[in-house]
Amino acid sequence: MSALGRLLIAGAGAAAARYALREARTSPAGPALERTNFRGRTVSLAAGPSRRAAPSR
Repeated sequence: MSALGRLLIAGAGAAAARYALREARTSPAGPALERTNFRGRTVSLAAGPSRRAAPSR
C-alpha cells in the first residue's frame, strides 16, 4: 500500500473516532459516562467507543 493510501486510511480512522466520541458524549447516556479520577479531575469513559471505532493494527 502506498504512503498516500495509508494516510487516507489513518485520516478516515481519526474522523470515525472523533465522530464516535462526539456521539457518545452527546447521547442521553453521556452524563453517566463521566467519572472523577483519583486526582479529582473529571474524566469520560466515552473514549472507549471512540478508540474502538479507530482502525488498529
